[in-house]
Amino acid sequence: MKQTIDHAIVLIPSLEPDRRLPVYIKELQEYGLSRIVIVDDGSGNDYQDIYKELEECGCTVIHHSINRGKGFALKTGYDYIRENISGYTCIVTADSDGQHAPEDVYKLAVETKGHPDAMILGVRDFKKAGIPAKSLIGNRVTSAIFAALYGKCLPDTQSGLRAFGPKLAERMLDIKGERFEYETQVLITCIRSKIPILTLPIQTIYEDENRGTHFKAVRDSLKIIGILGADFMKFLSSSVACSFVDIVIAWALLDWMKPYMKGEDFLRIMIATAFARSVSIAGNYLLNKSMVFKDKQAPGHSLIRYLSLCVFNILLSAAGVYILHVSLGYNEKTAKLLCDGCLFLLGYQIQQRWVFSREEGWFRE
Repeated sequence: MKQTIDHAIVLIPSLEPDRRLPVYIKELQEYGLSRIVIVDDGSGNDYQDIYKELEECGCTVIHHSINRGKGFALKTGYDYIRENISGYTCIVTADSDGQHAPEDVYKLAVETKGHPDAMILGVRDFKKAGIPAKSLIGNRVTSAIFAALYGKCLPDTQSGLRAFGPKLAERMLDIKGERFEYETQVLITCIRSKIPILTLPIQTIYEDENRGTHFKAVRDSLKIIGILGADFMKFLSSSVACSFVDIVIAWALLDWMKPYMKGEDFLRIMIATAFARSVSIAGNYLLNKSMVFKDKQAPGHSLIRYLSLCVFNILLSAAGVYILHVSLGYNEKTAKLLCDGCLFLLGYQIQQRWVFSREEGWFRE
């Protein structure tokens, strides 16, 4: 027996739809999904008959005079829902090109009842035959990069079928992005804010080799990869810059103190190293806080966590080098490079998910 979901809202961004969309809407309504908001993202006069038919079917249709992009269309829908609709239990976003079966839209709406504070992601099975090459390659690449940088394996990062409760809906307008990359930014924000991302298998539908999609394989995939790697490149730049500062300050102090500390080389090296490292750590913390992870909260817990991570890295690096060198016979320098490289990637994930976590501000009232 179907559960009642009268208070679920289906949000569909639409660009130049064909006659399949009215049919799709009627199928959604047969599943009890009667509250449907459609955003016409600048389709033009040739498509207004279809949108008029959708309004006659009971849909709310919002129009953009020009094409603004999928992300912008979704935000238009969220803003309309926030200002005009109350008492809903969840929003389900779906595409207008026939990729999302009505029964899967229904399944996500039902699933959200048990997980109102989570992001429910409908994921397709890309192991099946008949998947267009551009979709298969794009999803494989973005999923691999997402897992490496954000520590969450999502088999379908580009899925537009998503569901979430009102608390998450209120924050969707704050997330950057206006086109297809917006949906990737949403997933990144959820990871950093410790919002659970749950996956639900859905049907894999590609009609006519997916020629109806407005996703540009090369251009939009590069944008998504750029979004995924942007903060990591800032993180890398911050680390390289602070390492350079560390070396320059240490070298300068070693030379400057030499005439005053003759015969006390160990103490001189310790002072120069400690001062240079303190400056570079402080600089790295401030850069990561403001430029990389954009943490607007006052220093406090994040500083303590950052310093704890520094100590953890030092101890783990030393232990790793020792084990690789003594037990496995690796050269010490090679072992140092391997350990520090792995710790660098691990440190990126720890900083975004723990040190500069935004969980305290996500659900603020």
